[in-house]
Amino acid sequence: MTNLINKVAIIGGGAGGLVTLNEFLHTSKSGRSTITKDEEHHEFPEEPAFEEIVVFEQNDSIGGVWNYTKNADEGFPIDVENYYSPLGIRPPRDPPTDLENTDSTRPVEVDAKRTHRWNTSGVYDGLYTNVPIAVMRFSSGPPVKSGVDCDFHPFVMHHHVLDYLKEFARTNDLEKYIRFNSSIEQLYKDEASGKWVLVVVNSENGVEKWYRETFDAVVVAVGKFNIPYFPKIQGLREYSSRNGNVRHAKSYRNARDYKDKKVLIVGSNVSAVDMMQYLVPVCKEIHVSMNVSRVEDFNLEKSPAKNWIEEVLKNPEFGIKLHPKIHHFSQTYVRFHDGKQEHFDEVILATGYHTYYPFLNVPQNEGKEYAKILPSSEKDREGQLNIVRNLYLYTFAVGDPTLCHIGLPMTPLFFLLSEVSAIAIAGVWTNAKKLPSPEKQREWIEHYEELKRNGASLLMPDFALNLYNEIHSYSPKDRYNFFDTNDSVDIAAIKKASREYFYKVVSGKLQPA
Repeated sequence: MTNLINKVAIIGGGAGGLVTLNEFLHTSKSGRSTITKDEEHHEFPEEPAFEEIVVFEQNDSIGGVWNYTKNADEGFPIDVENYYSPLGIRPPRDPPTDLENTDSTRPVEVDAKRTHRWNTSGVYDGLYTNVPIAVMRFSSGPPVKSGVDCDFHPFVMHHHVLDYLKEFARTNDLEKYIRFNSSIEQLYKDEASGKWVLVVVNSENGVEKWYRETFDAVVVAVGKFNIPYFPKIQGLREYSSRNGNVRHAKSYRNARDYKDKKVLIVGSNVSAVDMMQYLVPVCKEIHVSMNVSRVEDFNLEKSPAKNWIEEVLKNPEFGIKLHPKIHHFSQTYVRFHDGKQEHFDEVILATGYHTYYPFLNVPQNEGKEYAKILPSSEKDREGQLNIVRNLYLYTFAVGDPTLCHIGLPMTPLFFLLSEVSAIAIAGVWTNAKKLPSPEKQREWIEHYEELKRNGASLLMPDFALNLYNEIHSYSPKDRYNFFDTNDSVDIAAIKKASREYFYKVVSGKLQPA
């Protein structure tokens, strides 16, 4: 299959969207890259691969998840009956009926409706990365300058990451390609023309401007931390409505709000522990509900990147009280699976996020699995949606390589794996490389699913590095490989530093500026 791609849309102006845009701009129509080595600035090709590239960003500035705001999303969607469903808490907006002759210069204007979009960042005061600065970068732009003297080295504070992304965009003059305050509400392929149709709404100053625009190919780079997952637990909605003290971790901003309070954290993964290091010194009590039926069943020994968390949670020095899963919420207390019940001042749901593409959930895509999204547990069909299938190399929609995704794997190499997906897309879309048959692509997907079922994890450096190199094999000509000249990630060192910093923050020996 020969791709004839001239006009490209990128959905999302965070790290994934920015690096994709930059990669495309540095690829020529002949399938060659001008990013031939690790240096701060690269020349643009004389004959660029794509005639037009547009990035759609729903907020008013770049950065995505790293774009910190003091104002947080609402605590709990008490007005939504099916709050556990992404479709429930962020339903699609219905466009005006006639968008046939519209474009960005001739939209249909309507008064904006008050709907919660869950589009603010979950970054909070004091958050620092749990990935070293050496790999919190791309191979195609300036080195990380902000944060090199950070007290949390080799990690950096969240604002250092945003500074880096801004510098990356400035160096490559990326913002002129971005339409801000622009949300994609529908994305589907017109079978007659073979073009992708995007229904766009620009929201500013209380006015929605709707229009349609067509593209030859689309990259989805919206990230995985937008739509919070509120678990379906008996009585949770009623409890939250009565007490007003339940919020998702995405809405957490500062430990001062929890001073001298008895707090329940639902969840025992990285995000929960990250908050805990600030909460333990100020809260009256910290309780943690884990996703196990019995406390003694909690065991992270098989997860080398995370097993330090178990050590922290069980350390008597911190006084963290552990509980199994929640059985139900009453009007005033929480009952756990072991029969114990407790009253709490505040409840924080550190339960993760849905992977959700509302713009693909439209009638025109009925029966088409551009990205098949499944619950994380086969036993809970109404649980968290975060298993994504039908994507070759976690990037290409099987059967239609003109729809691609960026930034899906959960790995310490997030920045570099996002970039290498963009590299592969540039190679395939310029016909420098050719994808295998859909049958071979499905075999690859099943092979990687089998590896994960047998315990392989992208959190392990060798596994992530092998995936990186496999994706990079589809690169444009001359595009250099970051890992040909750089070392891999030392998971043991990351784990050791994470544990040490937790102790220092809790003890007050280390505080962010």
